[in-house]
Amino acid sequence: MANKKNYSHDHTVLLLGIFSIFFSVLSIIIIAIRVISENHATYFIQYRPTLGLNSFQTGNLLDILSFIVMSLVVMVFSIYISFKSYYINRNFSIAVLSSGIFLGILILLVSNSLLGLH
Repeated sequence: MANKKNYSHDHTVLLLGIFSIFFSVLSIIIIAIRVISENHATYFIQYRPTLGLNSFQTGNLLDILSFIVMSLVVMVFSIYISFKSYYINRNFSIAVLSSGIFLGILILLVSNSLLGLH
């Protein structure tokens, strides 16, 4: 009978979890540094190409800080769902962590590009 691995002993899962935490912390740091250094009252938060000249929608600081909240939510839920599903299906657990990393990278890219427009 094969020995089942524990969640905290699986190297692939731990590496993906560390990457998820890394991209979440990196996006929080980059967003915080950019917001603190710029001190604007409004920020570009959306790009809608169908609106013509008004394609950039503006918002306040809370709208930009929602990127930080989203990064934390994605990280926590991807690790939590991965942990709960690991003993049922290891491959699904790895897929959940990988998608969390992908979303973390997208949050980092989108927030950085929107903050770079100012």
